[in-house]
Amino acid sequence: MSSPTIAVRVLRAPRARRTDAVFLTAVVVLALFALAAVFAPFLAPYDPDAVDLLAVYAPPSPAHWLGTDGLGRDILSRIVFGARTALIGPLLVVMLSTVLGALLGLLAGWRGGWIDATLGRIFDVVFAFPSLLIAIMAVALFGKGLVAPVIAMSIAYIPFVARLTRTLVTAERHRPYVSAYRVQGFSAPWIALRRVLPNVTPVVGAQSTLNFGYVLAELAALSFLGLGVQPPTPDWGSMINEAQAGLPGGHFLPAIAPAVAVVIVVVAVNIIGEEFSRRVGGGSR
Repeated sequence: MSSPTIAVRVLRAPRARRTDAVFLTAVVVLALFALAAVFAPFLAPYDPDAVDLLAVYAPPSPAHWLGTDGLGRDILSRIVFGARTALIGPLLVVMLSTVLGALLGLLAGWRGGWIDATLGRIFDVVFAFPSLLIAIMAVALFGKGLVAPVIAMSIAYIPFVARLTRTLVTAERHRPYVSAYRVQGFSAPWIALRRVLPNVTPVVGAQSTLNFGYVLAELAALSFLGLGVQPPTPDWGSMINEAQAGLPGGHFLPAIAPAVAVVIVVVAVNIIGEEFSRRVGGGSR
């Protein structure tokens, strides 16, 4: 082994360790928020909807670690409970869009022809509308809340997953192992579902992880606009919206705390998604 190769590996080792440390930190942060959402009734120090007009805009203290909002509600408790809607919405969108998008992409990439062309044109139409616009249209038709935006976002993100899956499947179907299975007499659906789809799943999963962060930010924006989760249900986006009334009086923490929570989770998810993409792709930084 040549000395330049050894030097390159020595230089890469600290970078790899830093990358692993950042990745593990992101995983721990996301896990903590997920655990907070699951065990919110046991972790939150107060009822998130409990109003205390004698403690309006109370500053951080041992009694209220992050202070209170304009109705005297404990901000920390509302952030802990708000993690439920903040995480469950994107999770549902990612699950629905990944499953449906992967199946449609598999169909388009495997069959080709008029099926591929028709699905491609449908995806182009969906791509023409921003996901937030589709969600706003769904809210206008079916009412405010979490259900309509989740369904709309799922439809908006299906083409992203389907296009990626189609590209991967198109490349996979020409590989020697596919021809070998055909020669052995295995049916086309069996080869596509049992062999080709599992081979492209890691790459699709990495992209879906990144989609989680995008969806979380967009659903929080919908709640901020008053079109998503409705008060008094704790939600990070709606908390920022409600906190606007206190900004002229210098009460910034009720708005900053949930905004920071959104940023932290989105950054953690993006780090995890990018690391998954790097590892699946076999690249190195």
